[in-house]
Amino acid sequence: MRVEFTKMNGAGNDFVIVDNREGAASLAAAQIRRICDRRRGVGADGLILIERADGADFRMAFYNSDGTAAEMCGNGARCSAAFAAARGLGRRDGPDVRVRFATDSGPIDATVSGERVAMTLMDARGLRLDVAVRVAGRALKVHFMTVGTRHVVVPVGDAPGMSEADVHGWGREIRHDPAFAPVGANVNFASVDPQGRIHIRTYEKGVEAETHACATGSVACAVLFAHQGTIVVPVTVVQRGGEEFGVAFATRPDGAGEVTLVGPVAVNCQGAIDLGPSRNEKK
Repeated sequence: MRVEFTKMNGAGNDFVIVDNREGAASLAAAQIRRICDRRRGVGADGLILIERADGADFRMAFYNSDGTAAEMCGNGARCSAAFAAARGLGRRDGPDVRVRFATDSGPIDATVSGERVAMTLMDARGLRLDVAVRVAGRALKVHFMTVGTRHVVVPVGDAPGMSEADVHGWGREIRHDPAFAPVGANVNFASVDPQGRIHIRTYEKGVEAETHACATGSVACAVLFAHQGTIVVPVTVVQRGGEEFGVAFATRPDGAGEVTLVGPVAVNCQGAIDLGPSRNEKK
């Protein structure tokens, strides 16, 4: 099976996107892992299928690089919106394109303005403060909420200054902590600088490594700090690579609503990859 793709990134969080509106691509987990493999495939944090959807411009089906399905990915959603707009989906509004699409976490509205995409996200909900976990043999209190997918927020003194080893090691421990079993959660280490900007580092479940950016994680960190009175909304969230997201919302007792996020997207390349038989083909 030959699969044509476009590789895109949102602030360095990269994805292989496949136009599957005709339903031709039926990928097994092993094939998704091969495509996302950075040495033997295209290389990406995840794979996205753009599919037909009733009552929406399209459906985003998202898969982590380990082949598992995920409910939602904020940067993947912004890349999907730009991908779809470039193919004539959505509605023109002056120089912009507005799209509405389905995800497993609910519908999303996005506005594509060249290489910037703004979107309205689902509510941040289920806020749990001061969850006790153990990291490197010591007790630590972290915070949890769901923004389309599950997130832990770990406030730290200097997120940009953390070593990759600590982000990976501590992130992996917290991601697998019994407090978040059986599904686990993404783990976001976050700090606030003197200018009131949030800096974030994210260990992502399904990728099982640090990613260069996380949109829904950025929202989770901003909501947590807003509840603590540490920031003023709207707020800028700086990703690992230095790119900035603008995040706004209205706080609620268990999280936040009216959530919006804007940030950059870009096309990396286009191509095709030859795989083995699809799971619908006889060997």
